[in-house]
Amino acid sequence: MTPYERLMAEAVPTGTFGRARPTRQQQTEPAPAWTPEQQAAHRAELEAALSPKWSRRPQLRLVDAPAA
Repeated sequence: MTPYERLMAEAVPTGTFGRARPTRQQQTEPAPAWTPEQQAAHRAELEAALSPKWSRRPQLRLVDAPAA
């Protein structure tokens, strides 16, 4: 049987070529939704960690051209 025939022999191509699909693990309950206060606190922590004060300064500065 050619690879194409094996692929077309499946009802929905799954890549298993007739073998059973592996069982899925049981779904757990989703984590509880964060409150707006928790989200704001978490975002503030992330922003503080990712952008310290020294990196917020401009990286470029204007220099006056010498008079010609």
